[in-house]
Amino acid sequence: MKKNAANIFILVVLAAIIAFFSLSYVFLPASSFSEDENRALQTAPRFTLQKLLDGTYTSQLHDYFSDQINLRSLMVEIKAAAELMIGKNENNGVLFGKDGYLIETYSYTEDNYTFLQNNLNKIEKMMLSLEESGAEVASVIIPRKVDVLSDYFPPYYSDERNETVWSFISEKHLTLRDEFISETKLGTDIFYKTDHHWTANGAYVAYRLLGTVIGYTPLDIDSFELQTLSSSFHGTTYSTSGFFFADAEEIAAPSIDEEKYTTTIVDIDYSFAGLYDLSYLEKKDKYSTFLSGNSAHVKIVDNTAPDKETLLIIKDSYSHSLVPYLIEHYNIELIDPRYYSGSIEDYITENSIDKVLFLFGLDTLSGANLSIR
Repeated sequence: MKKNAANIFILVVLAAIIAFFSLSYVFLPASSFSEDENRALQTAPRFTLQKLLDGTYTSQLHDYFSDQINLRSLMVEIKAAAELMIGKNENNGVLFGKDGYLIETYSYTEDNYTFLQNNLNKIEKMMLSLEESGAEVASVIIPRKVDVLSDYFPPYYSDERNETVWSFISEKHLTLRDEFISETKLGTDIFYKTDHHWTANGAYVAYRLLGTVIGYTPLDIDSFELQTLSSSFHGTTYSTSGFFFADAEEIAAPSIDEEKYTTTIVDIDYSFAGLYDLSYLEKKDKYSTFLSGNSAHVKIVDNTAPDKETLLIIKDSYSHSLVPYLIEHYNIELIDPRYYSGSIEDYITENSIDKVLFLFGLDTLSGANLSIR
């Protein structure tokens, strides 16, 4: 009798769990965005016969049930915690390193290596053309956390796989890898723990090293007073990892006189005073406080020296937190070839720009077909 009662109890509990999750799809509103994962979620797909026949509908329906399941974030977090408990120390391609560092491992495919080689070829071709026209040109490739933070790897993780990608980098591009490794060993926090970007300190190290490449004398670090923009920053690596129990961290930037600078997002004809769009501090994507996030074309003018030499940076988002240092020496324009549809070389020629810096993270060069022309 007791055995039957126990079986009935288990069946009731299982039925209640199934009913709970099934009814949640009916009565709970669907979410269109996950703050923890920092990505759009699949909402209920619209049925059409064509989508059913080509498999689109069933694929979207599968994603819908996966994305909209109740307590999704908690389940993702439990799964990540379970990976740590069994000693894997990795989830969704992210290592849970020492001192709370989340480090993406980047499992590259042939497509990634093709993107990297093609993008390097495009940069080198444009560099040669610009140099022939008399412009000063430099190219800098930013290493990934996994290339620098070996001291923070969890036990038994080998970094041999990270060396292959560097064989694609020619002598025509400066890498900051060795310098970043040295600075890390000295205790400098080059990268955020929960994000792939460099910190204010990491950006300063890059600024100091780039002086001899671009042609300016870097100011001493004491010339910059860092201000804390937020103490509740969780970056993109956090969102990817599922390690939602990782501690928040500070995001800081050099203090500036907001009235001294004007930033214009050329794509949408939007301007604001200073370099920081503080509205992003109320959002998940706090790194976009720098220059108001990713845009195709941005202009930044020092209002006290509008005729100062212009530096054009062809870039990804790493450069955004570098600008507060470089603006001391140049008026700055930034073009992101992931979004810019025009000819960058024509723009340089038409606007008589004679100082150009290519500045990309290695992850960007190997992950997208950039429109560099």
